[in-house]
Amino acid sequence: MIRKIFLFTFMFFLIFTNHSFAHTGLKDSSPKNQEIVTEELKTITLTFETKIELSSTFELGNSNGEPIPIDDISLNENQMVGNLSSPLDNGSYQVNWKIIGADGHPIEGKFSFQVDVPTAEPPAEEPKEPEQATENETTKESNSEGINEQNELPSYVIPAAIGLLIALFVGSFLWIMRRGK
Repeated sequence: MIRKIFLFTFMFFLIFTNHSFAHTGLKDSSPKNQEIVTEELKTITLTFETKIELSSTFELGNSNGEPIPIDDISLNENQMVGNLSSPLDNGSYQVNWKIIGADGHPIEGKFSFQVDVPTAEPPAEEPKEPEQATENETTKESNSEGINEQNELPSYVIPAAIGLLIALFVGSFLWIMRRGK
């Protein structure tokens, strides 16, 4: 009897865990999370782990929370691309995305980036020593490392936690049943 309950629970876990892992998340973006963009930015591209539905969208806002208009957003399988009417000014920006994954579940998230395009005017300050310029470049490179970190948990964490709780519950149930004999 106990073996049948254990087998049933194990099969149940395997069947429904695969559906839980089907939730999609943001796989990559351009610009990436926490990236400092140093060239004109005219498009924003979001790539997801699975196919996304047509009603998926995203919004762009500046550091004051004011929305930045996006001309059009196109969807292609697991990718969403938004075109900007004009390049972004220097400053901080946040992308808020809302999608409907292939499994029909609505999912949302956000990431931020900065635009720091050098101006064409000559600097009024004295030129920096080569060592300082190299140090600043190193800082920018280290800031852009690990830029794909998102502000949310990976898509497998919640289903794994639920699976662990189910396993603990079943184990406790079996232990109680065994003690009762």
